[in-house]
Amino acid sequence: MKTITTKVYSFNELSEDAKQKAIENNHEFNVHADWYEWIYEDFKIDNKDFDIENIYFSGFWSQGDGAMFEYSGISEDLKDEFIDSLSLSPMRKEWLRNNVYVSGKGIQSGHYYHEKSCSHSIYWEVDNGDLHYSTLFYEWLESFSGDFEDFVISKYEDICGDLYSKLSHSYDYLTSESAIIENIEANEFEFYEDGSTY
Repeated sequence: MKTITTKVYSFNELSEDAKQKAIENNHEFNVHADWYEWIYEDFKIDNKDFDIENIYFSGFWSQGDGAMFEYSGISEDLKDEFIDSLSLSPMRKEWLRNNVYVSGKGIQSGHYYHEKSCSHSIYWEVDNGDLHYSTLFYEWLESFSGDFEDFVISKYEDICGDLYSKLSHSYDYLTSESAIIENIEANEFEFYEDGSTY
């Protein structure tokens, strides 16, 4: 039996070449676990338009990369925002607000996780209760259905784009040289002379 003594170094004691090797060897250190969970949580809190169920993303350098989410409902605020965007008189806008009910659901489809990989079911339903509308008025209320669907999908895709941007920027920071060095030093990593992790 023999005892071998090995000299180890802190990051700051390494040569410049060894420091670069240490950084390269620990490139994924900050993103090896669920580093994106806090982004997901903030996203769910900040988003008021969709009832978010599941969030997916892939990244960050291939065609087809992106972020998307599944949702089980949409907010009435989306209907109000859509109606406010229309070039109608205040009275006609109020007719729409009072006589239409909206709902929606989105599920992941296909093999990718980006804003276009969601299958949407958007409903614009005339809710006349006991009222009996004329055919023309009913058709007028129904005529906004397609535009509303386009509005919701466009809003969804914009939100997915913002989410992906946040994920990408966070990943870029966490894998940056300064962030890697910060965590190496905070965790007091030790190295061999050539920069290999002890």
